[in-house]
Amino acid sequence: MTDAEPDLAPQAPVECALLTLSGRRLQLLVPLNAIAEVVEEPPLAAHGAHADWLLGWARWRELEIPLLDYEAIGGDPGAPRDAARRMVVIKMRGDTAPRSHYGLAIQDPPRPLRLGADSDLCAREVPPPKGAALLVDIGGEPALIPDFELLEALAREAPAEQA
Repeated sequence: MTDAEPDLAPQAPVECALLTLSGRRLQLLVPLNAIAEVVEEPPLAAHGAHADWLLGWARWRELEIPLLDYEAIGGDPGAPRDAARRMVVIKMRGDTAPRSHYGLAIQDPPRPLRLGADSDLCAREVPPPKGAALLVDIGGEPALIPDFELLEALAREAPAEQA
């Protein structure tokens, strides 16, 4: 092989999780290395109605993190504020001081998934909804790959918890 030829070595499988949202049974496809933890029935602090996409503030490992409603980010009504059965804690990338994590409200436990070169994954050729970078099919099931830049921006902008 010359320096001009691309390296076509097989790529290692990517460990992912399918996260089921509460409202329309949408699924998010998220790499496992982005997930810090899944919390059952997260305790939420009350907050004012500053943003539809903010369900509240959750206590996690001595931190107060914003709990985002992914469906509301996309323009759907989303789940009632008290319907967050589970929270998946997502690690922010890069220099994110003062916040390093945020939560996404989910319905069911995450489903682990290994994606390799032979996976039945294909991108749909339609524009993704707001909050998604890509709409894909996994074995015939639709899933959204989140727009992590947007989610992180919203988490950083989340209005502070009301006293």
